[in-house]
Amino acid sequence: MKKILTGFVFCLSITSCSLDTIPTSQYVEDNFWKTPEQIEAGLVACYSTMYNVYMYGSNLIFSETGTPNAYNYNGTYGWRVIGDGSVNSINSDIVNGKWGACYQGIGRCNTFIAGAPSFVISEEDKKEMVGEAKFLRALFYFDLTNMYGDAPLILDKPDVNTQSFLPRDPKAKIIAQVIQDLKDAFSALPATSSQTGRANKWAAKALLARVYLYNEMWEEAEKAAEEVINSKKYSLFSDYRNLFSRDHENNQEVIFDVQYLYPTFVHSGNGLDVVLRQFNSIAPTLDLVKAYDMKDGSSYTDGKDLYIDRDPRFYATIVHPGATYMGQIVTNDKFINTGYTFKKYSRYDTAKETLDDKNDINIILMRYADILMIYAEARNERLSEPDQSVYDAINEVRNRPSVKMPLFDKTKDNFTKEQMREKIRHERRIEFAGEGWYYNDIRRWKVAKELMDGSTVQKYDGSVIERRIFNDKNYLFPLPQQEVNDNPNLLPNNPGSVSYTHLTLPTKRIV
Repeated sequence: MKKILTGFVFCLSITSCSLDTIPTSQYVEDNFWKTPEQIEAGLVACYSTMYNVYMYGSNLIFSETGTPNAYNYNGTYGWRVIGDGSVNSINSDIVNGKWGACYQGIGRCNTFIAGAPSFVISEEDKKEMVGEAKFLRALFYFDLTNMYGDAPLILDKPDVNTQSFLPRDPKAKIIAQVIQDLKDAFSALPATSSQTGRANKWAAKALLARVYLYNEMWEEAEKAAEEVINSKKYSLFSDYRNLFSRDHENNQEVIFDVQYLYPTFVHSGNGLDVVLRQFNSIAPTLDLVKAYDMKDGSSYTDGKDLYIDRDPRFYATIVHPGATYMGQIVTNDKFINTGYTFKKYSRYDTAKETLDDKNDINIILMRYADILMIYAEARNERLSEPDQSVYDAINEVRNRPSVKMPLFDKTKDNFTKEQMREKIRHERRIEFAGEGWYYNDIRRWKVAKELMDGSTVQKYDGSVIERRIFNDKNYLFPLPQQEVNDNPNLLPNNPGSVSYTHLTLPTKRIV
């Protein structure tokens, strides 16, 4: 049964996205934190940031269009300019909105943590709830640094007088705080969440493994992932397609997800189904289709049938011409941009359209397959050559009952470290296609320029839709120009920003 965080969702301390905005409150602190209901509502407000349009709904999936995996034709949320390499500090909604959304969540978490000494609940409950707030603060800061790099590190509740003109702190300093927050969360949280959708200690450890991996702390990433594996709390869900279906939400593979519930919480208005099938604005590319191996484990080569005997994850992920979808055979012109659409996070396979077209499928932020792949990647990078445990981890993902791709054999294949690195990267692309993680992957691997610069977006028939460019400046988002205008101490901006000269001193905006 689908559940959602209970409590009163309201704004804590900051109601605007900017650090320079005078905060307005829906409460007076002197008379707040007086009841368990108020405290619960404060924590729910921290979680509710995840539903922000720029955080972990459809915008996460849209990030696929900033990679070779997908194409965005109409500029939704500003992802097309990221995909074609023309992004700057003023022409992308996601660039301008992500910064503020992250700080909105950080501000709410800081307010909650600061209020904890006055909480009128048991010490055990207080410890757990503060642990959840630290987990969320770590998640938001991690997301912020992945996109923008250096940023102001703020650990106090929002204060316009002290925080409006803060300079950026080095990314390394922020990551150190993220790691500490997650260690604190692991110590404070129970092994099993008190409520579906809330973080537990293994969610904290899983996120810690990802943080270590992204920052090339190989030994630490391997150890953290191994702890999650050895906990025996999670396992692969047998049915790869239904891992992403509403009927199988919160299954044994899901470590942490964003809980959606119709009609209050749906994806971007009408939901991902409309985005995927009607607008086709997250359209898989021919490049991604060709990336899937054949069922026998060999690579796809031109001349082979595109849609026959492919990795089973292809059919669970992508709707292609000739497939049955929504009760009909898909024609070449069904999906107007590339001829393909993503099936993940769609409710439709062969069933016809329902009257209620709202999509409230949970968005998975961490799942067990990712932990196995983190372990394999980290251990491979740490060793001079891959040992059997690296093979075992990647093989477990490939051996899911509904997938059953040929396993890698250490004796027969005997991959070098470099060869295994490429196998792991390819496996990540295929396993997580359409989930929004490939954008971070190709940037942290520093291969985005190699993959994107000079590449083309092609339709199912090979015709070229768009040519792409990628400069080194695109490894990070530019800071939103308005933020720089309001706070010149954020300068220098990341590469890719618009040259912009202040004509007036910044002023406080009152909401």
